[in-house]
Amino acid sequence: MSIRHSGIYGQVAIGAVVAFALLCAGCIGSKRSGGSSGSDTAAIPLTPALWLSPSISTAVIPYQDACGQPAAFSVADPLVEAVPKKLNRVFNGVTPQFGLEQRVTAAGVIEVGLGLKHIDLVIPRHVQGAYPVSVTLGAEMVFLAEDGKTIFAKKLQSVGRGEVTVTDQSCEVKGLEPIVQEAVDAVTEGLAKQVAESVRVREYAEQQKTRIPTAAGLSMQQVGRSSAASVAGGIPANRIVPAVGLPALSRALHPTTLTFHAIVRDESQDHMLQQSESLTIEVEVKNEGQAEAQGVEVLVGGAGALTEHFPPSVALGDVQPGEIKRTSITNRVADLKYATQGELVLSVRSLTPLAPIPSAKKFTFHVKPEKGDSGVIVSDVDRLPKPFALSKQTRTVVIAIGVGRFRDGRVPTVKYADRDAEITAGYLRAIGGVPDDRVHVLVDKFALKADLAETFDEWLPKRVDASTVVYVYFAGRALVDGMSGAVSLVPYDGTIALPNRLYPVRHIQEVLARLPIQRAIMMFEVSLDPSLGADPGATPQADWGDGADDERDDVMWMVGNRNLQEAHAYEQGKHGLFTYYVLRGLQGVADADRDGTVVAGELCTYVRGEVIHAAREQFGNAQQPLCSPPPGQGAVVRIHPMAKGNNPKPPAQAKKAEPPVEAPPQAPKPMNLGPKP
Repeated sequence: MSIRHSGIYGQVAIGAVVAFALLCAGCIGSKRSGGSSGSDTAAIPLTPALWLSPSISTAVIPYQDACGQPAAFSVADPLVEAVPKKLNRVFNGVTPQFGLEQRVTAAGVIEVGLGLKHIDLVIPRHVQGAYPVSVTLGAEMVFLAEDGKTIFAKKLQSVGRGEVTVTDQSCEVKGLEPIVQEAVDAVTEGLAKQVAESVRVREYAEQQKTRIPTAAGLSMQQVGRSSAASVAGGIPANRIVPAVGLPALSRALHPTTLTFHAIVRDESQDHMLQQSESLTIEVEVKNEGQAEAQGVEVLVGGAGALTEHFPPSVALGDVQPGEIKRTSITNRVADLKYATQGELVLSVRSLTPLAPIPSAKKFTFHVKPEKGDSGVIVSDVDRLPKPFALSKQTRTVVIAIGVGRFRDGRVPTVKYADRDAEITAGYLRAIGGVPDDRVHVLVDKFALKADLAETFDEWLPKRVDASTVVYVYFAGRALVDGMSGAVSLVPYDGTIALPNRLYPVRHIQEVLARLPIQRAIMMFEVSLDPSLGADPGATPQADWGDGADDERDDVMWMVGNRNLQEAHAYEQGKHGLFTYYVLRGLQGVADADRDGTVVAGELCTYVRGEVIHAAREQFGNAQQPLCSPPPGQGAVVRIHPMAKGNNPKPPAQAKKAEPPVEAPPQAPKPMNLGPKP
């Protein structure tokens, strides 16, 4: 939920502009008086124009006060004061720009914008005391030459740390001001130092001494549209808007608001890159403002060899208010022989000023070594286990669905999904001796939405009674509703853009609730994405129906991933990570109490622990499966027998034979020692 405070923002903007005007009124031609910003070098002999992005003149940082209520701290005034102060120590002076039609001189123009802004503070409600806090600010600076070419661009991030105090009589948080000021001083000082040390800026200054004046300089309208885009995106904009379109372009100068979501997927979906593996970038941009966003672009930056495989920018064109546009890029990566990790940073810019500037998104991938073996021995989980019961489970039903490829090429693939479904179905068939006509497998193009509906609405009801155990397995992709958390599966003919092409998990739950079954075991290997237009940060946790009816204890949920993320693919095992350990557990190793039987609760507990450990150790991030009902709730379904145990107790050590107890020596019989009578 977003809360708008138009009155506060308006006051902040007016106060910031007034403060900026007062501070910079005497900036023109002023000499640097020394200081830490480039104090060891001579002042750059330029007097560039200075333009502060609306992201600075309206900057506030949201946080929660001591009562848990939303609050905001304005950083506009400290930034407006600090930026020209620091830059006046670097250049001969800076010239503030207020009108859009003012000309930019040969000295160029500096634009500064604010990106990341965050207050990290946790306070128990109405608990008096002192609490640690950190304030993080990320600023961006661009220096443009007279012709609009980017000479210098830099992004920096700084943190201020300290303590704040609260009382039990008020919601006010006291002590934020000096901590915010520390962050402001650090980030502006860093930017000033970087531009002071820029060789290209100093070379440009020397060139201007011998330049031939041009017939006409760029107007601030042209430069504002070119350079504001670079600040907004955090990556230089190396182009100029032609002067011929100025009347129409003036309409685009009204600020608007863009939000964007980005996903970067490697082909194996294990967050580990190897030579010649494909990497896909997917971006969705929405115009949340009231004005048209013109010339929207997705900017691709970062560090390491990855950035060389993608263009620096991808054009989306104009985005109307309320409109959503998407783009994707897939390329194969190479030349990673000596790299240990790669980094991509995605951001969005527009020719239209943006307020606020969308925060950039960073993605880091580890690189697999080109040669060598990790030494991990992987069991052959594809070998079907032995039957668990002596007689066939003729009333058991198995439904296995795997959708790894989609008719809509924009839907990301899910590696091993079809294979996972087929192998899991084979396991359950072999373990229980389930007849073939009671096993239903749907993969890829045979898993249309109509096929899923026919399976649960028609095929399943004809095969169940009060003694039936239903196994449902699904591997693929699902969307989580941004408001309710409801989960919808993506069938082969599904698309992320059209909710009516998805298959709700709730419908499966309703079908099972109506049927006279004994119990159901649900096993889902899913990659979870937010629904169209939903904010991932505000999307509730996926609702799998666990706890929807507290009186039911006949359905067990084993879900491989409870958060919004890609489920890991386990390359060494040739399965999804969750499915691999499900199969390992069904081989018998999940028999924790070693009683010869793997029950549902044991299986899920085993899989959950192994997946969490493997994700952390092998992939460097988290994947947390869901077991519902959880241990300790006493649900009958948790003790449902799943497979034959193969985790025997260690042989008992034979006790050493104790030496025989010797009988105590008997006392000698009395002897007649005297003379006989």
